[in-house]
Amino acid sequence: MSTEESKLKFGKRIQRCYGCFVAFHLKDMYLGEDATYFCEHCKDDTMFHFDDFSAVLDLSSMPSLQPDAD
Repeated sequence: MSTEESKLKFGKRIQRCYGCFVAFHLKDMYLGEDATYFCEHCKDDTMFHFDDFSAVLDLSSMPSLQPDAD
C-alpha cells in the first residue's frame, strides 16, 4: 500500500470530537496538543489539521493498515 493510499484509508477512521462529541472522519479533524481530536467548529488556532499531522506519521507501522495475512 502506498503512502497516499495509507493516508486515505487512515483518514476514513471515525473519531468523536472532544468538544461537541459528534463523530467525524479523521481527515476532517484537527489534533490538539494533548492528542485529542476536534472538529472544524471546536478547534482553536493551536491545533493541526489532519493533513499536517498525517504527513509526519509513519502510517506503514499502523496495524490496521497492514495487509491481511490470509
